[in-house]
Amino acid sequence: MKKLRYVPNLISDMAECDANYFRLHRLFPNLRDANCMEFGVQGTTEDGSLVTISISEWCPYTTMLSIRVECEMETSLLKWPRLEVRVYHDLCTAEVVSFERHRNLRYRYPIDNPEMYQPDEKSQINRFLGELLTFCLRHGYSLDKTYSWLP
Repeated sequence: MKKLRYVPNLISDMAECDANYFRLHRLFPNLRDANCMEFGVQGTTEDGSLVTISISEWCPYTTMLSIRVECEMETSLLKWPRLEVRVYHDLCTAEVVSFERHRNLRYRYPIDNPEMYQPDEKSQINRFLGELLTFCLRHGYSLDKTYSWLP
């Protein structure tokens, strides 16, 4: 039996990136005026998390964001990945360009690859960002720590 090759669903992937752009703007409305925003997230358990969205690069049409999640409890078993997101203002879309040390993800990987990526790794990472931003919108609270570019 011949294995079926994974075919990316570009319409679904772009829709997720577009939705991530609008989720980011709901969380970080002053994206062009500030360079860092922190807010807390309380889930169903007692341990809370701190989400930091910081701007690492700003250009007229694109902004590069770094998203970091840290658990308040030191004994947390969960290690959150650090995400770098490129926001395209002219296209109204945002995509993950790296997570941890993994950069330049492809839309399709073969089943057997040395990095052990899933065939739809890039789609999964962008969906993860969407789920994280949605969770932050529902359960996040402001820590009133917005840092501006200008002194």
